[in-house]
Amino acid sequence: MRGDRGEGQVRLDERSAGRTALTGPAGRPRLSVVVPTHGTRDITLRCLAALEPWAADGAEIVLVDDGSGDGTAEAVHARFPAARVLVSAEARGFTVSANEGLAAARGDLLLLLNSDTEVEAATLPRLFAAFDSDPKLGAAGGVLLNSDGSPQWSGGREPTLLWLFLLTSGLGAALGRLPGYRRLRPLDAESRTSVDWVTGAAMAIRREAWDTVGPMDTRYRFYAQDLDFCSSLRDAGWLVAIAAGFRVMHLGGATIGRRSGASGSAHPGLLWADLLTWAAKRRGGDWARTARRWMRLGSGLRLLGRWAARFSVPQEHRAEWDRGTTAFREARQELEHGFALGAL
Repeated sequence: MRGDRGEGQVRLDERSAGRTALTGPAGRPRLSVVVPTHGTRDITLRCLAALEPWAADGAEIVLVDDGSGDGTAEAVHARFPAARVLVSAEARGFTVSANEGLAAARGDLLLLLNSDTEVEAATLPRLFAAFDSDPKLGAAGGVLLNSDGSPQWSGGREPTLLWLFLLTSGLGAALGRLPGYRRLRPLDAESRTSVDWVTGAAMAIRREAWDTVGPMDTRYRFYAQDLDFCSSLRDAGWLVAIAAGFRVMHLGGATIGRRSGASGSAHPGLLWADLLTWAAKRRGGDWARTARRWMRLGSGLRLLGRWAARFSVPQEHRAEWDRGTTAFREARQELEHGFALGAL
C-alpha cells in the first residue's frame, strides 16, 4: 500500500483557489464515477446532472446501461455527451454491470453510485480527504440521506445471527420506530465512521484496492455483493470507513421496487437468499445453517404478525398489504428450500 500522497488525492484547500482539477498527468482522470442503471432513465439523468460540476473539472463518468429498453442510453448520449456509456443488450444484474464499469474506469479513485442517488457535489473534497488521511483505506461510503434530508443507513458491522432474526421478523424496523431508540442507536453516519462495510449505493474504492481485491462476486443476485467485497478488502488488510461530510441523497428501491416479489423498496426473497449466500461463503456451512433456522423463525413471526394486523388495515390499503405479505411468504419459501446454498 502506498504511504505517500498519490496523484489521485485532492487537498481540501484546492477548492478555495477555484475549481478542483480532477484530471491528472497525460489526461488520466483522478476520479471515475460508475453508475449502473436498469430502466431508470429519468432518475439516472438527475443523478448525472448532479455530477456535472465534477465532469467539468475532469472527472470521468461511466454509465453502464443494463438492458434498460427505456431509452436511457440514448438520453444520456444526448444530454451528457462526455459520459462513457456501456450498453448491454440484455439485463445481467447489478453486480455484473458494476464490475464492468469499474473495470473500464481509468481513475485513481473509483466511485460506484446507484442511479437513484444525487451527490452534493461540493462535498467531494471530504471524500478525497478520507483517502488522503489514511493510505490503508480501501473503500469509503458516502453519508446517505433521504430525500427530506434525514439520515439513512450508510454502513455498519457484519451481520450477526441476532441481526438476521431481527431483519426477517421485522422487529428491527419496529425497534427503530420506538421513541428514543434512535438516540441510543443513531442512523447518523457522522457518529460512526468506523464500520465493517458500506453500501454500494455510494461506495468509493481506491484503485489499488480494486486491482488487488476486485471484481465483486457475481453469485449475489442483487444484494450483499458490497458486504462481501468489503469483507474481502478487510481480509486483504484494507480498511473500510464512512467518509464524514461526503453527502449523497439516496431514494432507494428505484429498480428493485418494480420487480415481482418486492415489498416496498426492497425484495425480501433476494435479500434473504443473498445474505445466506454471504453467510455460507464467509462463516461456513454450520453458521449458515444456524442462520437459516433463525431467519425461518423470524420470517414466520413476521407472517403471523401480518396476518393478525391485516384486520386493522383500512380496506383501501389491503391489496397493497396483501402483496407485501405474499412477498414475505415467497421469501420464506426460498429459505425453506435453502436457495443458492446447495446442501444447506
